[in-house]
Amino acid sequence: MDTLHTKQTAALAALSDGDRARLERLAALENTTAEQLWPDVWRYGFDDVEEGIRADIEADAYFKDHQGIDNDEVMSEVLALVAAHGKRQCQVG
Repeated sequence: MDTLHTKQTAALAALSDGDRARLERLAALENTTAEQLWPDVWRYGFDDVEEGIRADIEADAYFKDHQGIDNDEVMSEVLALVAAHGKRQCQVG
């Protein structure tokens, strides 16, 4: 009976030259190795993994020039919303 790791390893070994090159290219974008990236590609597919990597790169570039929102500020706003609109739990006693 094959384990998940054995199946993933066999699928990696069976990649075409084109798919292996694409995996290597994506791994370089992600700053990792092809072997470390392969489980995600095997599970989600090349297109979804590439989309995720490119979205991460885009977000990193955005936040180099934009500060973003402070976590303390966000949490205080969330707590205020919950306090104002959240349902109170009934206490049975």
